[in-house]
Amino acid sequence: MTRLLLGAVLTIGLAACNAAVAAPVVHNYTLPATEACLAQRADTVVGLPPATPVPGLLFVDRLKQDALSSWGIDETPRKPHKQLGAWFGGRSYEGVILSFFGSASDARVSRKSIVSLYGGERIQNVVLSWDQEGAPTSSALHTIVGCLRSAIHATATPTRPSPQAALATFAGEWGGHTRWLTINATGVVDEGVDSGCCTHEYVMTARIVSVSGTLTHATADFQVTSFTRYDKGIPRVRRGQRGRLFLRNGIVTNGLTRVYYCSNPAWGATGACGA
Repeated sequence: MTRLLLGAVLTIGLAACNAAVAAPVVHNYTLPATEACLAQRADTVVGLPPATPVPGLLFVDRLKQDALSSWGIDETPRKPHKQLGAWFGGRSYEGVILSFFGSASDARVSRKSIVSLYGGERIQNVVLSWDQEGAPTSSALHTIVGCLRSAIHATATPTRPSPQAALATFAGEWGGHTRWLTINATGVVDEGVDSGCCTHEYVMTARIVSVSGTLTHATADFQVTSFTRYDKGIPRVRRGQRGRLFLRNGIVTNGLTRVYYCSNPAWGATGACGA
């Protein structure tokens, strides 16, 4: 009888050990490993995108603060995390913000707050939230989810050069709180800054004459065609004066007035252009 009991105990013990050995080890996804996977794609540009979407390209950027779209409308507290943004260019941008948490449980309790504005989903320790109204296409989401990686699968992030800039890099609608910058396909610039809701500070028009640099770090030389100053504190600009627009990671600065404007993705990702 004793031998039978001992045999049963040993059998149960071995079964438990085998079960423990067979249980898969779950590794958390990490931002650096996922970023490296996305950056290795031939269609990826590392940095924040310009105002007008570039079809066929994926922009990826590690965010220094929470994207505005992930602030949500639910005030449930969220656990510590880091964020990575990804935007596909098409007729409009399809953006996804990836929030990486220390554990799946942290991601679970934080999910409601992060996705409450536009929606999203949780995959293990990562919360994916949409950066615009409506979910991205299944193909865009498949690409991003397919690059979720843990630290044990990490590789070095490649330093592939960004594509060269063109006039189209500056074309589009750039914005900021109480200010606007619109550039059409032929390089005509329309810029205006207000003080508060209803008082102009200045309005300027110009024409771009040359562009150099890359999609994330470019310079456009322009010539002023008109300038109306409503506030004497604004530097005086003359018709015919030459100036430059500086594009740095999704944000354009007018070199003559030092006023800056964001693309929609950069505005949401950085919060640099106001509420």
